[in-house]
Amino acid sequence: MARTDSSREMTLFEMWNHRKERGELLQRANQLRLGPSQLTQLLGDSGVRAALQNTRTASLLPPVGTEVFRRLTPASLAQIQQGLDAREEEKNKEVAKDDPPKPTRDLEAGKPLPFIYRDPPPELLNTALQELDPFYQSQKTFIVIGRGNIIHRFNAESSCFLLSPFSPLRTFAIKILIHSYPL
Repeated sequence: MARTDSSREMTLFEMWNHRKERGELLQRANQLRLGPSQLTQLLGDSGVRAALQNTRTASLLPPVGTEVFRRLTPASLAQIQQGLDAREEEKNKEVAKDDPPKPTRDLEAGKPLPFIYRDPPPELLNTALQELDPFYQSQKTFIVIGRGNIIHRFNAESSCFLLSPFSPLRTFAIKILIHSYPL
């Protein structure tokens, strides 16, 4: 049943043994998973974050708590534009390109806000907030968190070349758009 070359078929015993080892590995991995309270406690520890500051994994850790919610202001929008300009200059200088970041699945538009961020303060609901997802931070977008902590994402460019994200008319239109009628 087994061949001598590198593309040999597995015997029934080898397949059973491989499956058994894989099951044991999955069981050990499930035992090492952290619960929500443990994860919050670990990520909230400033000592752990300081130790991870110089590693690449620090950028993968989500921010903890409600202090991550910041209103979108003209100053923050200008800062985003400066960051975009700096990235474009770097792109022009660099020939080799690293792996670009990918959108976080938990922060997709239309999904509820992950539990790690906790509930946003009530005064920040239905208002323009700075982007939470690192992928979209490099683009000119903002989020609005609606009823049920649902994430809505909008472009921060002027709409119809007239309405900035801070325009009362655009703000009113966004509130109408994200309003959910109870059925």
